[in-house]
Amino acid sequence: MNRNFRSLLALCTVAVMLFASCTKSYNRGLIVTTTADESQLNSLFAGLRPAPQTLVVTAGFLQTVYGASGTRLTFYPNSFKDANGNVITRGIITLQLTEVYTGGDMVLNRATTVSGGQLLSSGGQVLITASMNGQEVYANKYGIGFKQSTPSQQSMNLFYGNTNTPDSSVAWYAPVTPQTGTVANGTSGSSDTSIVIVVTPSGVDTVTTHGAVTQYYQFDSCTSFNWINCDYFYTSGAQLTDVSLIMPDTSFNQTNSEVFIVFPTINAAARMSEYSFTTHTFDLPKGYYIPVGMTIDIAVATNKNGIFYYYQQTGIVTTNNMVIFPTMEQDNLLDITNQLHGL
Repeated sequence: MNRNFRSLLALCTVAVMLFASCTKSYNRGLIVTTTADESQLNSLFAGLRPAPQTLVVTAGFLQTVYGASGTRLTFYPNSFKDANGNVITRGIITLQLTEVYTGGDMVLNRATTVSGGQLLSSGGQVLITASMNGQEVYANKYGIGFKQSTPSQQSMNLFYGNTNTPDSSVAWYAPVTPQTGTVANGTSGSSDTSIVIVVTPSGVDTVTTHGAVTQYYQFDSCTSFNWINCDYFYTSGAQLTDVSLIMPDTSFNQTNSEVFIVFPTINAAARMSEYSFTTHTFDLPKGYYIPVGMTIDIAVATNKNGIFYYYQQTGIVTTNNMVIFPTMEQDNLLDITNQLHGL
């Protein structure tokens, strides 16, 4: 074999290796994971995202307040600080609170449960902002409890999130070294009491106190506002698979369409963030391929210059290398919101 032929063979081998390293083992076209112009998507989710609740507390005092979905926030005398790091000991603090407890709420808020390319199972998420006299206030340390429907022995960690813009997807990260109070080893029961007034045809009959034990994942050392998540990394020993979703045509693409998989059994949601130009196909990143035989829901939302399209399918049982062909139908934001609330 002469030297020129050996050189040509080596170059061909390198080219094949480079091509193989840039493509998946299945032929779905050029897979793109780069950041696209998401202005249409940002506009879509700005219209879907629910308005936050407003709560008011007084700095410098121990107090507990509750969100509409049961999230419990406990503030200590030193829980708030200003932009210079000084503890705020007096004054009225206004809180804006968004609670996210279901897969549909995760999609509406674009707050899927993935960290570092791995799927998270969630016990609830919140978005908190705080202000005093119109100026942003920061967290020093406070307690947060995520209400659960039933007791659980599963350990949970606090994850913190951030967004690049108000309407971008939430990126989650866990503290490098979990500190005391940021891990909950199972739920804890809390007795909540309320006054019950019994009304009869002749008027008020009796006034009694009703008690109930509510289960919480309770953390006493949360050190940040913004997005807070109660999670653990989900793992499975089952066979894993990708799920592909082939859009009707190239007019539905990564710049105007978002595809979500919701996992009802583990209370999680993920974006199908890989997209092929040549086959107009959305795929899961390999880091969170999902078990074969798992029940999932699919939600697809599109904003084509102010005209909205939606597709939803529930109760899908995954099969190996499953492919979904959505039928995108024109819709409005209110109807899309109502459908997502059902997930």
